[in-house]
Amino acid sequence: MMESAESDVGKLEIDLRSSKARLATFKEAASLSQGAPAGVCRKMKDKVRREEETIAEIGARIIETKARISALEEALKLFPKDGEGTELRPGSQMADIREVLRAAGKPMTLAEILKAIGAEGDDGKRNSLRGSLASYAREGRVFRKEDAPETFGLIEFAAEGAGKN
Repeated sequence: MMESAESDVGKLEIDLRSSKARLATFKEAASLSQGAPAGVCRKMKDKVRREEETIAEIGARIIETKARISALEEALKLFPKDGEGTELRPGSQMADIREVLRAAGKPMTLAEILKAIGAEGDDGKRNSLRGSLASYAREGRVFRKEDAPETFGLIEFAAEGAGKN
């Protein structure tokens, strides 16, 4: 898509230069047709007007296409780079939780997750993880909140389930 849009800009810029050259020529011809019949002068003014309209249209299309390129570039930044298939920092606690959930192959309660990472009985850790997991789930990143109370799974579980139907 990006190459196509960039190619479109190149073609439009060529068209713009061509139209500007045509306009300059029509204006020059119009100035030379001062003594010509009124019909010729009117036709020449029409050509100048139409070429100015064409230039304005091409200019607007260039702006729109460049805006599209800018949006595509911005959108591409949202995707992970090659080899960067995760949003979680390797070795982080959230990455560890993801691995625990993957190993289980199913959603787990917060109590089960805490036990699996060796943090059961720590209320501060419980509240912190609940908030972090809920935040990731709200943003649609890596984790998802299940229907059961304090139960979290991975987004990939839902995708795998949808693919099995």
